[in-house]
Amino acid sequence: MEQEIIHIPELAKMLGRSESAIRSARQAGASWLPPFFKQGTRVCWRVSTVRKFLQEFEQGMHAPAKPGRKRQAPPTLASIR
Repeated sequence: MEQEIIHIPELAKMLGRSESAIRSARQAGASWLPPFFKQGTRVCWRVSTVRKFLQEFEQGMHAPAKPGRKRQAPPTLASIR
């Protein structure tokens, strides 16, 4: 039977990352990390939530916003004259 709740070592295996990468990303608030919750002092993820997050991430729903202002189109030759 598969676990319903996983912790950092299991999530690291699931995502193909190291445990330290998961810990660092969690502290930095990385957008590629699924939402977590705490059981006492342990950080936890529900497997179904991780799978749903990965599907949404694959579809581009969790793309980070691009910083800065929107660019304007360069002036055309007709608008210069």
